[in-house]
Amino acid sequence: MANTGKLIAVPKTPKESFNPDRIASALLQSQVLHLQEALGKHLVDLKALLAINPATLKTERQISEYVHKATALLHQHGAKRPGK
Repeated sequence: MANTGKLIAVPKTPKESFNPDRIASALLQSQVLHLQEALGKHLVDLKALLAINPATLKTERQISEYVHKATALLHQHGAKRPGK
């Protein structure tokens, strides 16, 4: 995409636009439902991993698969490196 050099002025949102006591819109309610669904998926994945008894993992393949799944789940929640 080429830079045309044109800037579009976007006005600041007035402070009075945010009212924490106002009834939430359908959009905000929908966003919360989507977040809850996403959190539920992580909970299902976490429960599945925690249900595995580490003593039952006998081979390097089994350990490797478990570690891969566990670190993938944990990595999603890790802190981002500065500048990345």
